[in-house]
Amino acid sequence: MVKKGDTLYSLSKKHHLSVTQIKELNDLTGTTIYPGQRLILFEDKAGYHKIIAGSFSKIENAEKRAALLKKKEIPAAISTAVIDGKTYYRVQAGAFKDRRNAVNGLEAVKKEGIKDAFILSSGELQIFGLKPGDAYDDIISRMGKPKKTETQLNIKTLYYQADGAGVRATINMKDGTIGTLAVYPEYLSPRMLPALPFTKAEAVKMYGNANKTKTVTCYESAKCEELTYELDHFELKVRIDRDQTTVQFLEITDLTYR
Repeated sequence: MVKKGDTLYSLSKKHHLSVTQIKELNDLTGTTIYPGQRLILFEDKAGYHKIIAGSFSKIENAEKRAALLKKKEIPAAISTAVIDGKTYYRVQAGAFKDRRNAVNGLEAVKKEGIKDAFILSSGELQIFGLKPGDAYDDIISRMGKPKKTETQLNIKTLYYQADGAGVRATINMKDGTIGTLAVYPEYLSPRMLPALPFTKAEAVKMYGNANKTKTVTCYESAKCEELTYELDHFELKVRIDRDQTTVQFLEITDLTYR
């Protein structure tokens, strides 16, 4: 959080970033910052989530929206986006590393009557901090040592409970990195892995609204819902069980690996 007396220059020295990096991370067009403003002050390789509280073709309208937010003690900054050759002025009302915090911030903005606010995410999709391209050993360091591991060709299956596989990963044999990662919450512990979504509501809160939603066949003739998220070259599928509540599995794939 920006404190009285802070400048982009002083923050850049404190956090070992350039002024340009801070501006790019926070979509700042100028150098003015104010006390109480929340800035991203780290290189976030895992991505971050911005609350966009309006997008306008005229900067005057964006300035009015930003002023309204500041009166409500909600941080606001104006950035530009060029879409199909046309410039738009976006009002950013905060940026968060954890999407769940962004969702809470979005709700606060909408309570002030700004119904067109939305979350703009960037970076990479992940499951419990794991994603394609990470080392196989990262699974162990994140989720703990499994009770049993099976290997068949380039597929490793990790059992954290006796009755089912909790994790299945396709490994790139050239460098030992993860190509595809599937996680089955049913065979994992919510108590041990609280950041893993075990229900549809938790998945939507963590990842937001899916890019695609469709009904698929599961358990021979039963119907399940499948949520698909796409970002950069990653694809995340979340299968919801036939009870329409429980997450059956999450699978993340690097599309360039296929």
